[in-house]
Amino acid sequence: GMCKDSVFGFIQYAGMTCNLSKIEEVKYIQEACRIGKAGMSLLQRYGSPVDIMPKAYLFYYGFVAVHTEPLQICADNMRKSFEVGMSAGESMLAVYSTILSIKIAMFGGENLQACLTEIDYHLEVMHRIQHKLILPYMLEYRETIVFLIGTSAALKDNCANNLELTSDAKQTKRDQVQSMNRMLRSFWGGHSSRCHYYAKKTIETSTGGLFNKQYITWLAGLNSFRGIKNKNGTGSQFLKVKETFKHAISTVRASAEISRWNFQNKVHLLEAEMFSFERKDVEAQASYTSAITSSASSGFIHEQGLSCELAGLHYRKIGQLSAACNFLQRAKQCYAEWGSASYTSAITSSASSGFIHEQGLSCELAGLHYKKIGQHTAAWNFLQRAKQCYAEWGSQMKVDSITKMLESLHI
Repeated sequence: GMCKDSVFGFIQYAGMTCNLSKIEEVKYIQEACRIGKAGMSLLQRYGSPVDIMPKAYLFYYGFVAVHTEPLQICADNMRKSFEVGMSAGESMLAVYSTILSIKIAMFGGENLQACLTEIDYHLEVMHRIQHKLILPYMLEYRETIVFLIGTSAALKDNCANNLELTSDAKQTKRDQVQSMNRMLRSFWGGHSSRCHYYAKKTIETSTGGLFNKQYITWLAGLNSFRGIKNKNGTGSQFLKVKETFKHAISTVRASAEISRWNFQNKVHLLEAEMFSFERKDVEAQASYTSAITSSASSGFIHEQGLSCELAGLHYRKIGQLSAACNFLQRAKQCYAEWGSASYTSAITSSASSGFIHEQGLSCELAGLHYKKIGQHTAAWNFLQRAKQCYAEWGSQMKVDSITKMLESLHI
């Protein structure tokens, strides 16, 4: 016969199959996802039993649904797993759910400050219930989030004390999560060689889980192009970029067959980088546009920013500076919405570098507009900024022209 425990067995089987399958085994993953979804539906016939639902949510939304459902939905349901687990007295399942919810939220592009607030709340809960086993994992994700935000955020004393008590656990259980988080910090920090090392280490870790490998393989593919472009000598290990790309693109294409929402934008961005690398500018521009549009429609604000940033760098490479500046400004807006102050500052620097004459022209036109509508103070401020930009650009003719405009304002 069938009972609630045997139904959970279907979900558990689906979770283990998805987690242990190889990336190219699309049919097995699709079949496992169907079994898992059927199991979740069957549980409703038993009234969604409180003793089963925490682990059902954990297995399904943590290991199965991430391949088929939008990541935002998975993160929300992992939070439900925590709430139901705590109410049912299943604290172990509840706190483990928090790790997956934070990871999925981070991959799904949720606001970083909100993620930090959430993780600090869970750290406080873990301290109150004296649960230390999962703490090292949580602290790794917290370190990554703080790095991406770009500000220091000290731990509370009780969390620091707990960290000292879990040093043994850190040595034995933290390697895989630590490698993945260091890879993420290296990628977003622009450290190509370090990113390559940790990506390889993470992918080779058998306990990493399929979804982690899919995501890291994609980032490793993008990083290989960044390594080639490096001018400090670290690009030598990425000379076989096409081999890295071949593996990465086959991975994300297979993943996109199961979930276009989560992976189609990644396919477009990898293709755009290869087109840019091969100097196929028309194809590259179309793929960058598709990557930006797809990222926006999926709600991945961080990947939308990344797509805009890489598009801006492509346009800058081919000499279309105005388009490059526009894309970098859009990237800045996306990163600001994501909550990454450090990346917003980096894009500001990148956007202004090499575009000082464009900035001067924008300020000049703004000044003329304000002069036309009679707002002379605003016009004077913009023209002063235009004069500074043209002076930095080295155009004395434009400096003299702006000086005459300023004199005509009589302020």
